[in-house]
Amino acid sequence: MIDEYREFADEFRILTEIDLSYYNQPQILRRLTAFQQKHRFGSLLDLLAALKSDPGLLRECLDRLTINVTEFFRDRDYWQVFKDNVSLLAKKKLPLRFWSAGCASGEEPYSLAFMLINMLPRTYWEITASDLSNRALTAAKTGIYLEKSLKNLNPAEIALIFDPVEGELYQVKNRLRQCITFFHHNLLFDPYPPNLDVVLCRNVIIYFTEKAKKEVFAKISQALNPGGLLFVGGSEQIITPEAFGLEREDIYIYRKAN
Repeated sequence: MIDEYREFADEFRILTEIDLSYYNQPQILRRLTAFQQKHRFGSLLDLLAALKSDPGLLRECLDRLTINVTEFFRDRDYWQVFKDNVSLLAKKKLPLRFWSAGCASGEEPYSLAFMLINMLPRTYWEITASDLSNRALTAAKTGIYLEKSLKNLNPAEIALIFDPVEGELYQVKNRLRQCITFFHHNLLFDPYPPNLDVVLCRNVIIYFTEKAKKEVFAKISQALNPGGLLFVGGSEQIITPEAFGLEREDIYIYRKAN
């Protein structure tokens, strides 16, 4: 199985420009095996042959490998800590540039936009958001979500953020959708946006190898302005933040040294 996986990974890199060697092999192999079995292929190499000739299947496979479960204001308590840190930063510098890296279907950047629109005048901040999955980006731009994605929101917040569409579907209000610029981005290989003040990279790189994680943290630090903030997920705490020019502000928040 390991030799088969390596052959698959080599060909997959040529096919997609995604290098699976940067990802945690057991995690990716489990996802690939589940995808292979779902579509009734006898082996990973049989799946590979089909991916080369079926663009639709290839897109589905890419989405399966890059899936990121998210929701509005995930880990609500830590959003409050994050808000407090952003408030302190805003007293020192305006306007602020935010980047939601690995935004999946958009719940995170829309949560951020709602937070900011109630904190600062619109001209004082801008948000960009990116993901590797084109399907996720399309969903994010549309901004339509099932009611279960709203479980961390109270009724007043739901009314302020969404317009009901039909059934259990809700669409983010246009005023919030206009606040965000979405773009396709590969954290491992694409250039990072420069001169950032805040980066949210939460529950995105948990499947990366340790080497790849270090590369991402180094690139984020380089992209941040001095004093800028990095907000990570619960499984992505940085053991030695000083190695990347960062200082720990809170359990999930790091500040770039001045």
